[in-house]
Amino acid sequence: MRTVCLNCLTEFRYDRERNRWYTVIRQRNGGYAKQIETYFDKLNLRCPKGCELDPVTLDHPTKVIGFVGESASSKSHLIVSMIHSMMNDPHLASRFSFIVSPKSASLWTALEARLLDRRALDATGPRRMAMDQTQRTDGLAMNAQRQSQGHTWAGLEQRRPILVTAYSVHTASAVNLAFVDVAGEDIADGAVAARVSPHLAVADFLWFVVPSTLNKQYLALMREQADPDDQESLSNIVEHSQTVGRTTLMIDQIAKLWRAANSYPIQLPIEPPRLHVSTIVAKTDLLSLLDLPEANIVAPPPNWADSPVSTNGSGNAYDPPRIRERCEITRNMVRQLFPAVDSALSIHFPWNMYFPVSAVGCGKRGNGTYPVFKPYGAADPVVYMLEMIEELRAYR
Repeated sequence: MRTVCLNCLTEFRYDRERNRWYTVIRQRNGGYAKQIETYFDKLNLRCPKGCELDPVTLDHPTKVIGFVGESASSKSHLIVSMIHSMMNDPHLASRFSFIVSPKSASLWTALEARLLDRRALDATGPRRMAMDQTQRTDGLAMNAQRQSQGHTWAGLEQRRPILVTAYSVHTASAVNLAFVDVAGEDIADGAVAARVSPHLAVADFLWFVVPSTLNKQYLALMREQADPDDQESLSNIVEHSQTVGRTTLMIDQIAKLWRAANSYPIQLPIEPPRLHVSTIVAKTDLLSLLDLPEANIVAPPPNWADSPVSTNGSGNAYDPPRIRERCEITRNMVRQLFPAVDSALSIHFPWNMYFPVSAVGCGKRGNGTYPVFKPYGAADPVVYMLEMIEELRAYR
């Protein structure tokens, strides 16, 4: 069983036969190598480097899911919308049970309540070096602080992962899913990106978030076809500021950083099972404004925000073959809307999957609210991910 300290990112593996924990490193072929026997301070729930551990990470394997994109790509909305869909979708409920970790519960509850109240989440800007404002005085905390000073990312203001445990109803197996907001804003500077996005090195799944408004020529067409409310949203310069050029640079830098962190040969494409890469085409509801054959298939209908869920479902395919079929249709659409992005992904991640998703189901209004909260296609990326996790297919 493999787990990760979500603070210092040290990887560990539990040997059930010997009933011992080992510190591990990844190998180029995707395997693991045992290094040294590791002692866990289970009484105080601290890893060998002094970091506080979430107890559930010692009970089940941990998979790290990194979302990569700029602030304008709506990463935070996507994370909340996807976890919400996981927990409330009746199709998934027959196969899986999802429980938020107690340590993530307060953060998750606040974020979900805000979206259910149809209020936009605060944008997350570039991370910065945080001053040590909390001088802890107890001996244990000071010891942990001393042990953590050697970490490359010590002192950074980090965004906390949301940890969810997924249980398979059929096999009774479970895995922890750590959803992490990986920085994309500072990715042009490789050194800075490596420091503010340390979770990238241990990610099992990497999801690039690409808004449908990336191509500004098509954005202009969307504005022409939109109704007054959508025109207000589409005219928000900050909301639609991400460009094709910055996105291709981000993809290239992420691939280089991941290769360097994992000693992965530069001449080989990055492939499963070592790393599963997908691209979420966000704000898919806006694609209904374009006269494209593919958009008519993968985008929600124009009346999506005005119709009840019972009328046209949640926009998910659910069935893996149908998910792959929709992926190929979305890929063809991306090649028409922003072909340079697909080319950059194909070079480094040839097994990349595409998912059309609208985290909220409609555009944001000028006062920072949404007329409705009705996610579109938010469960399909989760269905695909769970199908790829071998631990959920094995009986406990």
